[in-house]
Amino acid sequence: MNNKAAKILAKRKLKVFTIEGASAGYILHRLSLSRYSGNVLLGGIVCYDLSVKTDLLKIPVNLIEKYSPESREITRHLIEYTQALYDADIYIACTGLLKRGGSENVQKPVGTFFYCIYFNNKIYEYNCLCKGKPEKKLRSLYSRICKDLIKLVNNNS
Repeated sequence: MNNKAAKILAKRKLKVFTIEGASAGYILHRLSLSRYSGNVLLGGIVCYDLSVKTDLLKIPVNLIEKYSPESREITRHLIEYTQALYDADIYIACTGLLKRGGSENVQKPVGTFFYCIYFNNKIYEYNCLCKGKPEKKLRSLYSRICKDLIKLVNNNS
């Protein structure tokens, strides 16, 4: 998380938990680099492989088959199922298509990401298309998440 976002969260004493698929811990990693990480970071789960979504997080297979592992619906469910495991103020969940080999198609090309932010008892849903090499896509995704998180916290506190 950029320093501005982490500072805002620390000032409000908000704890964050991430659930990451395609980003594979990148959001949590970036958050840990902030000088405020000890104040805002609770932890996270990387659910890159489908088995983690189904076995650990108990996402029903029929939902994954209906929507695909990389979808807004499954991303929302990642937060809903994780809330029973950990108590955080903010949950950030992300799935997507960092590179070829997922459920990409014409409507959902490689570089498509879905992310949800839970804050103040509400889940906010987003999607974006990030271009470039994988690391550039992740930086862009992270920047978008931070901007949306700052807006949510500033407008709903």
